[in-house]
Amino acid sequence: MAGIFGLLRRDGSAASPRDLARMAQRLAPLAPGGCRSEPLGELGIGICHAPLRAIDRTDGVPIYDAQSGVTLTASARLDARGGLGAALGIAPAELARMTDSALILRAWLSWREDFAAHLLGEFVVAIWDERQRRLVLARDPMGQRDLFYHAGRDLLAFAPDVPGLWALGEVPRALEDSMLCNALTREFTSTPGATLFTGIQSLPGGHLLIAEPGREPQIRTYWEPRADPAHVGRNEAYYADAYRAILGDAVATRLDGLEKPPGLLLSGGFDSSAIAGLAREPLKRSGQRLVAAASVMPSGYAGTIRHAGRWVDLCARDMPWLDIRRVTRDGLDPIADIQRRLIERQTLPSVYDPVDAALCAELASGGAGLAMDGHGGDYTLNPRGRHALARWLAAGAYRQFARELLAARRTTGRSLASLLRYDVMPHFLPPVLRDWHAARRRTRLPVQQGFVARASSISPSGDSRGGLSWAIELIRRGSGSGASFARHGLTLSRPFHDRRVVELALAIPPELYVRDGHNRHLARTALRDVYPAEFQMRGRANDDPFPDFQVAIDRVKPMLINDLDRLQGSESLSAIIDFGRLRAMLTATGCGAHRSGWEQETHAAMNTYCVARYVEWFRRENC
Repeated sequence: MAGIFGLLRRDGSAASPRDLARMAQRLAPLAPGGCRSEPLGELGIGICHAPLRAIDRTDGVPIYDAQSGVTLTASARLDARGGLGAALGIAPAELARMTDSALILRAWLSWREDFAAHLLGEFVVAIWDERQRRLVLARDPMGQRDLFYHAGRDLLAFAPDVPGLWALGEVPRALEDSMLCNALTREFTSTPGATLFTGIQSLPGGHLLIAEPGREPQIRTYWEPRADPAHVGRNEAYYADAYRAILGDAVATRLDGLEKPPGLLLSGGFDSSAIAGLAREPLKRSGQRLVAAASVMPSGYAGTIRHAGRWVDLCARDMPWLDIRRVTRDGLDPIADIQRRLIERQTLPSVYDPVDAALCAELASGGAGLAMDGHGGDYTLNPRGRHALARWLAAGAYRQFARELLAARRTTGRSLASLLRYDVMPHFLPPVLRDWHAARRRTRLPVQQGFVARASSISPSGDSRGGLSWAIELIRRGSGSGASFARHGLTLSRPFHDRRVVELALAIPPELYVRDGHNRHLARTALRDVYPAEFQMRGRANDDPFPDFQVAIDRVKPMLINDLDRLQGSESLSAIIDFGRLRAMLTATGCGAHRSGWEQETHAAMNTYCVARYVEWFRRENC
């Protein structure tokens, strides 16, 4: 996991090499290239090294500029280096020899706190001005590289993963009730950077953290998700061309100069398949293949569980540059995996963890160092168009509404009544009814309502929840998934989180999301010759990466029920979890019944079970 770590003794005392060593030891499993650290007076700084390109092997050490007294440490992959170098007046020959860290230092010396707004790519940066005793931390616009921090009275510490902060005795180890409530109800806080842990925040993407003597650390914004004016008000042909060019460049820049083959989690959906198809030309130049791991049912499976196998096979047929590795989850034990995650990662487990781990292991076994996925497509270039019918009706576009309503009935097989009830009417409910519906949904969850009333940080909302801007803001305010990949020696990078992709997506008119009953209209148009031909008439439903989820839970259900009896004996757990309702939800779906990975009752129950196991483990380890 590429990242930086360190600590600043705000009382002026020296940073201890022993503290840095403890942090490095906790983070070592995430750094295939090792961890390096250096004490610089009251500041101690380090890097988790994960070189992907030859130039990365000479990067990753603090750079000191004697004239300004500035030391910089960065973990970065910069795009559009030529344009940045030209803006800084750097000759091409000199630029070719410069590491990304050296280029970022030049940007800081020229633009100071505005430097990050000029950078494209993925980065976390620490800049120390020894003369002013001033530390600046920066994270890339969409937060593709993680940076957590603790700001105490005498200490500011930062790391790419929370356990790295816990190496320091001053950092608290306690759960935040409001975020625990959010985890149980699957709702989202509006507090930027909030984490599950007291006293630990995630620096939001597009922000700087500035710490200087005599003042509390300040968070400043350098980038907001907005449409690039150059893309606003264009026609469909322009957006189709821009879609292909900008997403294609986002993929190509990630593949440029890699020493190992790139990897991709191939779900068979529009987003990951777009990455697979657009990788063709960069791979042709490098002579590499794209290692693609896909979660499917076993070969020859003829049952009724819907899965991605057909779409993965179509990609394999039309994209010979893919090295496809199929994962079938044989012998998966969800309970054992939860316990393993608690020990190895010390973070909240998920029922999808064993599938993700198996996919990452396949990428690693194929020799990949970089891992990509299609995450982000749904809220950038490829929205599913859930609000399209309601938007046309609200705008008075009655003919288009009627035409698309009938087309949606044809393409989805749903009744008109179902489409009106679930896709149209909810968007016209007044805020008070939407809040009532959300509250009613919470009462059906296996969570004690007294705990929800006391701990929830969610306020009644009449906002545009579900829109692109809301989803993008939520993602950049939080933390990424890099640590899960890093444990397999992989560095995660998401092309749909590229700043240029986001700034194009926010300029695309919503009427291009859906056409003739099919969503992903712009993707089907822009990438017509990239996708297999069958994608043009593909339905709206996604395939779950854990298609036999219900089957896997059925195998361990007796053990789950027994474990609930044990957990219920905890007075503190019973104060937050309704174990009676949890048992009922686990047994609501009979053995052999499934809905192709979308068994909502079982998913909600297993999410609660994961939280219960984590709270039990955490309090035993830290109290």
